[in-house]
Amino acid sequence: MLGFSVYLGEAFDELYIETMLNRGFKYVFTSLQIPEEDSELYFDRLKELKLLIGDKAEIIADASPHAFQNLGLSYKQPEVLKGLGIDYIRLDISLAIPDIISLLSEVKIVCNASTDAISLLDELKDQDIDMSRIMVAHNYYPRPETGLDKAYFIKQNTKLKTSFPDISIMAFVPGTVYRGPVYEGLPTLEDHRYCHPLVAAHELAALGVDDICIGDTGIDTTTIDQFNNFFHKGIVSLQVQSETKHLESYIGRIFHNRKDKARDVIRAEEGRQMFQSEILPENTVARTRGAITLDNKKYGRYMNELQIVKNDLKSHEAVNVIGHICQHDIPCIDLIDAGTAFQFVKGEE
Repeated sequence: MLGFSVYLGEAFDELYIETMLNRGFKYVFTSLQIPEEDSELYFDRLKELKLLIGDKAEIIADASPHAFQNLGLSYKQPEVLKGLGIDYIRLDISLAIPDIISLLSEVKIVCNASTDAISLLDELKDQDIDMSRIMVAHNYYPRPETGLDKAYFIKQNTKLKTSFPDISIMAFVPGTVYRGPVYEGLPTLEDHRYCHPLVAAHELAALGVDDICIGDTGIDTTTIDQFNNFFHKGIVSLQVQSETKHLESYIGRIFHNRKDKARDVIRAEEGRQMFQSEILPENTVARTRGAITLDNKKYGRYMNELQIVKNDLKSHEAVNVIGHICQHDIPCIDLIDAGTAFQFVKGEE
């Protein structure tokens, strides 16, 4: 499942929240322990957030014993948390088992996957707890250089899945609208700090993550559509810029990479089937990574073959460069595997 973050110290962007919910995002993450925020606003803001979300998604609230104390909350009164609209409490620091059991009577809990989740889950399992009411989530890391090491991350996830194969693991990817005061992204993995959010999400899924959450304040409309298309429709959407008139004919159409995946290019399976017009040589320049090419009549029976270049190639008199993937979407080329669907969408000039 996909999630996104809404922070209680910031004005709610109702259009953004509605858009994310309509695109199938099922979790809303928030925090009750951000030092820069006015915690006195939290209760009213949580209720307001719940009204906006309704039953379209579940709210995960990050908290610690210190945050609970500051807010006058008690783990012995989980009905108060439920009344605020909270569905999950994420335990940044472990609680005593009786306190967790108390919480589970009204809300679900999220253990800290980056630190002590396994030992806590072992204890809870011994208490005959309904484990379907528990998930685990890694931290996000606002400060550069402090995100998790990938090898450690894989090791933690492997341990979790080995001991608790049915447990859901959540981790964070950066957005395109960064949250302050550091404004350097909110990823779980340091490798993802300046990564395209969709590329980061794809890698998390490959590394055993079940639930992927946007850590930052937001992602732009195009990236929202990319997430929706990729995770719910299996389509990689790529923003493009034209260099010749030919590219306009391909925008919006669904293509598939051939199942016999090539090393250097993505070959649109439908290219030569879909278009039969004569293509004259034009713009036969060097083909850099991200170039979109169309074979011209000098390639004989390959005329109308549509490709995306993965690795830099020299110019060829029989290959026209008709456009380019926009720079920020070039990493998304690597999401296109054998048989993967893809489409071009018009990028900003």
